[in-house]
Amino acid sequence: MRYHSWQRDTPRAPFDTCSPNLIQIRKYLEQRWGLWNLGCYGRRPIRGGTAWSSHAFGAAHDYSYRRDGNHPNAPTRDTVENEVIPWLIEHHELLGIQRIHDYWAKRYWEVGRGWIGRPPGAVNDHLHLEVTPDTWGYASPISERILDGLPAQTTQPAVVDGPRYPGHVTKRGSSAKSRVKLIQRELKMLGYNVGPVDGIFGPQTEGAVKTFQSDQHLTVDGLVGPNTWKALFN
Repeated sequence: MRYHSWQRDTPRAPFDTCSPNLIQIRKYLEQRWGLWNLGCYGRRPIRGGTAWSSHAFGAAHDYSYRRDGNHPNAPTRDTVENEVIPWLIEHHELLGIQRIHDYWAKRYWEVGRGWIGRPPGAVNDHLHLEVTPDTWGYASPISERILDGLPAQTTQPAVVDGPRYPGHVTKRGSSAKSRVKLIQRELKMLGYNVGPVDGIFGPQTEGAVKTFQSDQHLTVDGLVGPNTWKALFN
C-alpha cells in the first residue's frame, strides 16, 4: 500500500462524494466503539492553506469520542489510544487507511512511515482517517473483510505522479524560486515548518529538509538531491 498525496490532485468524479469505504469504516467504528461522525465530504482547501483537502475528494473522515448528552457511550481516551488506534493500524491494509491524525496526542500515523510527532491541527478529541484512491471505492462491510480478505476494487485509481527530479541538487541559497516553492509547499503539507512559502531556500527551509531527511532515514545534509526528492514527492 502506497501513500497518495490528495493535495496534488484536483477534485473530480467519482471522487466528489464520501468514499463508500469510509462509510463502511464509520458504521463499524460507531457500532463497535461508539465514535461519532464529524463529517466526510467537503469541497474545501486544507486548513490554513490553498491546496485541496483530502475531504474535497471524500477521502477523509473525522470522528470524535467526546462524551456528551447525545453521545454518552463514546469511548474514553484510554480506549481510543490502546484499542481503537492500534486496531486501525493493524488492519490498515484491509481498511485501506493511509493516514491517521490523532489530534489529542499531536501526532499522525502514515503508511510506510509510522508515527510522526507533529501537530496535525488543533489539540482536541478528534481522529482523522484517510484512504487512498485505490481503496476509496471499497464497499464491503468491515466484518466481511476481516473474514474474507480484501474486497475487489470498484473505482479506477487517480494516481498522480510527482514532479520529476530536475537533474541537480536544490540547496540553501538556490535561485530556482519556483522549484524551492514546490519543495516548501510539499514539506508544509507534510507538517514540516518551512516558514513562508516564498521560494527562498533559507535556514528554516534547510532545517525542515534536514528534519524530513532524518524522519526518512536519509543522509541529513539539507540538500534536496535525487533521494530526498524521491522520498518527498513519490
